[in-house]
Amino acid sequence: MKQSLTFENLKNPTLYGPDVKSVNILQTHISYIALTGLYAYKIKKPVNFGFLDFSTLEKRKYFCEEELKLNRRLCPEIYLKVVPISIKNNEIKINGDGQIIEYALKMNEFSQKNIMTRLLEQGKIDEIDMDNICNILVDFYKYGEHSKEIDKYGTVDFVKKNTDENFEQTKSMINFTITKEIFDFIKAKTNEFLDKYKEYFEDRIRKNCICDCHGDLHSGNIVVKDRKICIFDCIEFNKRFRYSDITSDIGFLAMDLDYIGKPFLSSYFIYKYIEKSKDIGILDMLNFYKCYRAYVRGKVIGFRLDDPSFDKNDKKKIKESAEKYFELAYYYAKLFSLCLRKTKPTLFITCGLTGTGKTTVAKKISIDYNAYFISTDSVRKELEGIDKFEKHHDAYNTGLYSPEKMLFTYKKILEKADSLLGKGKNVILDGTFKSKNIREMAKDIAKKNNANFLILFCSCPEMIVKKYLEKRVKKKSISDGRWEIYLKQKDSFESFYNDEKIIEIDVSKNSYEYQIDIFKKIYKSINGV
Repeated sequence: MKQSLTFENLKNPTLYGPDVKSVNILQTHISYIALTGLYAYKIKKPVNFGFLDFSTLEKRKYFCEEELKLNRRLCPEIYLKVVPISIKNNEIKINGDGQIIEYALKMNEFSQKNIMTRLLEQGKIDEIDMDNICNILVDFYKYGEHSKEIDKYGTVDFVKKNTDENFEQTKSMINFTITKEIFDFIKAKTNEFLDKYKEYFEDRIRKNCICDCHGDLHSGNIVVKDRKICIFDCIEFNKRFRYSDITSDIGFLAMDLDYIGKPFLSSYFIYKYIEKSKDIGILDMLNFYKCYRAYVRGKVIGFRLDDPSFDKNDKKKIKESAEKYFELAYYYAKLFSLCLRKTKPTLFITCGLTGTGKTTVAKKISIDYNAYFISTDSVRKELEGIDKFEKHHDAYNTGLYSPEKMLFTYKKILEKADSLLGKGKNVILDGTFKSKNIREMAKDIAKKNNANFLILFCSCPEMIVKKYLEKRVKKKSISDGRWEIYLKQKDSFESFYNDEKIIEIDVSKNSYEYQIDIFKKIYKSINGV
């Protein structure tokens, strides 16, 4: 009995019992999922990709059982049991008598509308959801399995085995879903990083940062409903992809958020994870693993192009998706190549009116460039010896925000930047920088330290700013910015000199194409390529 015959029967509602009236079949490159309304049944395809082997019935049964066991770690309420699919008198039944021809993983069905990817596209995922995900993951890695055997998978040799396999398996995709230029660049920089920074990998092992992870941590494998989080569908078919540095898991979800067009939520996620886990070391590895994960995603999605069950229109979308992942991997490779080239440090400053997304942009750049983030809002209150969340709604140019105190605050953050740049560190200063004089002071600090200097001018349509500020004033926030302050700043903002190096960013534009173009411009502006 060929497995393809069971797939034909999967479309038949009677297979699932008298209460099932219709069935929706989903598929990936390695499985089919039958949605019946109450339960979902996952059946593995009889494929062998080298890194994954479901070619025999025995193997598919074994990996169904592994999937059940492993996914109960994070999502026990969904995963129920492994059931046989059998045939008797030419009738196929789930959990019936007769010859077993297949196995299925039975799960409680959840609504597809609650998949995190869809919610992200609808703007329904916020910082609270990311906080909840971080809480789950911090505990998951803390109490997950750690061992000497697992540690081996965090070594350069094991990681290189994975990356070499990626490059070998994507050779046939060159000039189809990935250009030769991008393929050669990522391969060269990946191998150079592995060769040059072996101590990074050894340090992660010493710090107990290698464990039995999820392995496929992206938004398509997360359900969010009423603030409740369920992370499902971990890697069961190859320990080499699940046993890894925690950064590989965390980097996967961060990369996925970038891909979906939520780069600022991505950086928030990384900041919160570091805050909760105290694992600052992931920043040294983050771009490397984000590149690796984006490349794997491009590869795996590209495999679908060889699957005859996808039609022409599907394959066009698949090809575009694979190309986009490889492009993103290229961006990350360029970022981690900066440390390989020992380029001079960069001083970034944000600039713009209150409520235009300066902190949002600053934190994203801080993550991408492993730059020290220094905020005028935090330093200002630190200098006064008050809690950073204490509200100070002083009138414009008075109290905490008098011209004298504001100048003093800027001098302090520039002193901090001076010290860090002198040690070769990247720095991003988050403030309005509405004065030409203060922008010149920042430029002089960069010049003194032989550092690149770039102004990130943040803008946003006024009505969006107004709504955002009205919401922010009601929430816990370090910033004291309000709509009336925005209007005052608008009148007093000093225009730019012709020789000031500026990139304008509108955070209200949330298309991936706009965002990646901005990030490329930033990279090119400070690196010339």
